[in-house]
Amino acid sequence: MIACYTGDDPHHALDAIRELPDPAFGTLSRMPYTALQSMLNANEPSGPHRYWKTEFLPGLADGFLEAFREAGLQLTSPMSQSVLFHLGGALNRRPQDDGAVGNRDAHYITGFSGTWAPDAPAEPHIAWVRRSWERIRPFSTGGNYVNFQLGDDDEQRLRAAYGENYARLRRVKAKYDSANFFRVNRNIAPSE
Repeated sequence: MIACYTGDDPHHALDAIRELPDPAFGTLSRMPYTALQSMLNANEPSGPHRYWKTEFLPGLADGFLEAFREAGLQLTSPMSQSVLFHLGGALNRRPQDDGAVGNRDAHYITGFSGTWAPDAPAEPHIAWVRRSWERIRPFSTGGNYVNFQLGDDDEQRLRAAYGENYARLRRVKAKYDSANFFRVNRNIAPSE
């Protein structure tokens, strides 16, 4: 478990984690945010191939936990992962239209990441991710994190990443980038 707290009283906020019984080890310390962001880089070294799908969740429903566990037990590679990130704090206290992100009703990001050697066939791993993702989608807020999208995610997934903010972002794009110069990302096309 990796925790990140950026509020005023980290000791109080992290008490619940400190009270977990029998940890294998525990280290809670201050660090720059950039250090936190790079902590898991060794878990995703260059070389292996990857495919993932994720969703935002409003909570941890019993049906979700069962589907997540069952899908995770069927992974096709020891390098693959089932992930669950807790979100909270300022993200959930801001109005939906405060910034581009939206999806302020999300309290978790979850999904599956298939990872395999470059010389192995891709299809079994991609199929596992897609099957597993389909099992958890009924529990989603309907949104997703745009930075976790892939090239095969369609326009509907892009719209879901921004929620109610999508139309406003298209208007901003039309005003400041009507020629669509910045288009090599998960592109929001300018509105007409």
